[in-house]
Amino acid sequence: MKFEKRLRALEARMITNPVVLYFADGSTRAICGQGDFLLRLLKGVFGRADLSPSQAAQLDLIRQSVYAQEPGGGRMTELMRCFLDAREQSGPAPVSS
Repeated sequence: MKFEKRLRALEARMITNPVVLYFADGSTRAICGQGDFLLRLLKGVFGRADLSPSQAAQLDLIRQSVYAQEPGGGRMTELMRCFLDAREQSGPAPVSS
């Protein structure tokens, strides 16, 4: 029971902590979502999830950014940026199920 309480507290904190994106011109933008929104965006990068227009806009911001500060020091946005840049340079990769 104590574990479930801690997990809920962690999930609640993840919902409220935004990811701050930094751009080459010195500007910043914050993106946020509920729970595992970065994981859902990553699935969208690989074509494994249907993205809403707002999620597609968030992916575009990630692609344009040069650095991101994620809650807990995560690096998922950098991983997404690598795959987005590679796809942009070589075209979309085939996805197999």
